[in-house]
Amino acid sequence: MILPKLSAALLSMSLFGSAYAVPDIDFDRETSLDQWVVISGAANGAASAFGASAEDVDQHRNTAFSHLMRYAQEQGFQLAEFDSLFERGQVEGRKLAETHRGLIAPSGTNLIDGFMHDKAIEYQNVKKALDA
Repeated sequence: MILPKLSAALLSMSLFGSAYAVPDIDFDRETSLDQWVVISGAANGAASAFGASAEDVDQHRNTAFSHLMRYAQEQGFQLAEFDSLFERGQVEGRKLAETHRGLIAPSGTNLIDGFMHDKAIEYQNVKKALDA
């Protein structure tokens, strides 16, 4: 089970699709890098549950990996468990999307749009979100 403080972030993310829109919601300014990996995985899993292509899901994961690893390196952090944290997020994102399909369905377009944005997001935008 995910950490309770991430539940609101994951639900919000599943409505918007973008992991990096979460700071705009102002849920918590003390998010750890590990939690960002889980949130990114959740955006990936939720989009997958709403029909994102396997190619888009892979590209999104690769972008998240590249940007979050770069951020970790620049900040002097270790991010040794990226794969397991991202997969945990994917499972939770799928679960939230399936459990709250009725709530998300009206926003399904927003979810996919946010996901597609994050799939090609520039590093500077990710860094700005993580530094917020």
